[in-house]
Amino acid sequence: MKKRLFILLIIPFLSYSQKGQPIIDMHLHDYTEQTYYTAPAPDGIMSPKDYQTYRDELLKILKDFNVEKAIVSTIGGPNKLDNDGVLIPGYYTNSPPKDTIAFKELIKSGKLKVFGEIGALYDGLTLSDPRFEPFLKICQQYDVPIAVHTGGGPIGITYMGHPNFRIKLGDPYTVEDVLAKFPKLRIYIMHAGEVFYENTLRLMLQYSQLYTDLGVILWVHEQPMDYAEQFLKKAKKYGLIDRIMFGSDQMVWPHAIEKSINQLNSYDFLSENDKRKIFYENALRFLKLKE
Repeated sequence: MKKRLFILLIIPFLSYSQKGQPIIDMHLHDYTEQTYYTAPAPDGIMSPKDYQTYRDELLKILKDFNVEKAIVSTIGGPNKLDNDGVLIPGYYTNSPPKDTIAFKELIKSGKLKVFGEIGALYDGLTLSDPRFEPFLKICQQYDVPIAVHTGGGPIGITYMGHPNFRIKLGDPYTVEDVLAKFPKLRIYIMHAGEVFYENTLRLMLQYSQLYTDLGVILWVHEQPMDYAEQFLKKAKKYGLIDRIMFGSDQMVWPHAIEKSINQLNSYDFLSENDKRKIFYENALRFLKLKE
């Protein structure tokens, strides 16, 4: 009888443990049949063989790791959302959109809930370019969050269709004019500034409305992974953990989500409460979602 009672008591605990920490991923990508591509990840693992396999693996890993919500920006087409309401539609662009009316309609229809990822540096621009301003005004009017890429980019990207790309354009300080001009705008920078992570910390101290995600620096390469660790240690020291959010920057490699989660969990200088904030609570607040 005692043995049976012990088993009954332990089963709920195991189920809870397997379900794990709830997560909000602030940084995912999706594709269309035409824009999806196969390539090895930096760790050598190949992306799934075709778009449908990729899509199936992505949705499965989100479920397996208890990702309750994820911001998804589709490259090359409209967002295809999931049936369970996990995916929140973003808007991927490197340059300012062309039509403010169409942009407003996307917001009103619920097809655009986050303006980003904005990869302005890939087109030789920054978010402070005046051509973005009409769309930033609209986002402030409708309380739509902004997500902007900071830091570097894929190795060799300057020679692969983005001749105007420059790392210096990924400095978070290029966002400061926007923060000054639109104080009510909800904005988060992506990748925590990567090589410019010290500037991210200073900017976050200066502007209390600014958030960041961790993005690709949790998994893609040893150098940005070093930045991630140093950034988080200093952010904890400076009292900035409350505005840092988890983001995997999953591209065509769904396993990057698991790698990112494991990497963040490996930091023993972060408390369990710190990790819960980064994985979930900070994004819940930023996105104005109810728990």
